[in-house]
Amino acid sequence: MDELHIDQRYEGFPGISHGGYLAGVVANELGPSVAVTLTKPVPLGLPVTLERSESQVLLRIGGEVAATAIHAQLESTAPEPVVPAAAERASQRYLGFHHHFFPNCFTCGPDRSPSEGLRVFPGPVDGRPLVAAVWHPPTWACRADGTVATEILWAALDCSAIWGHIVHGAAAPDDRAVSGRLALHRHAPVPGEALSIVVGWPIERQGRKIFAGAGIFSESGQLLVESRQTMILTERGIPLSLALWAPD
Repeated sequence: MDELHIDQRYEGFPGISHGGYLAGVVANELGPSVAVTLTKPVPLGLPVTLERSESQVLLRIGGEVAATAIHAQLESTAPEPVVPAAAERASQRYLGFHHHFFPNCFTCGPDRSPSEGLRVFPGPVDGRPLVAAVWHPPTWACRADGTVATEILWAALDCSAIWGHIVHGAAAPDDRAVSGRLALHRHAPVPGEALSIVVGWPIERQGRKIFAGAGIFSESGQLLVESRQTMILTERGIPLSLALWAPD
């Protein structure tokens, strides 16, 4: 059992650990196909413990389970890749540049400097029900072998899936949600030196669960990583209505 603290850098909601990053920390040692269920928010700076077995990893805070990671296969819903020029145009239309409820978000917060955040800014793609962003992974997010660290991939895809639903999911005005479950499959390493294309798309809604997908493609169009996001509708959480993000 290991004890660790989630650094202040990895903020999602104010004062709370970023859900995707947290999922990646828990999933890190289980292999390329993992699902993580998030059951409790984890405040930044407080000690947490990782408890490992052959079949799962538990993250606990104050003795309570906050996240559970298990081996799980992902059914692909990935679209055709987005070419870099189209992704660049989409990034320029990122809604968060004009208004963001959580501007300090580790992944998609525009207030983050390149030395402190991932700066993944997915915007609508012309003629397709997707959002996309051109992404140059920061050097501090890479491992010694030059590939992007696993927990960073989880963080990048978490926000991108949510943006896919915000822009194209036709959410109701009062819909708010939190990340409940994230599943991810790594097809290939993501090179830190190369340009990547991050894409997000809506999938479906089932009652109070909303499903969306995200992926990271190489510049040439190879699918490197794919994820499936399950959001849970709550009274508090991320506003999902497009009108709230683009009131003008």
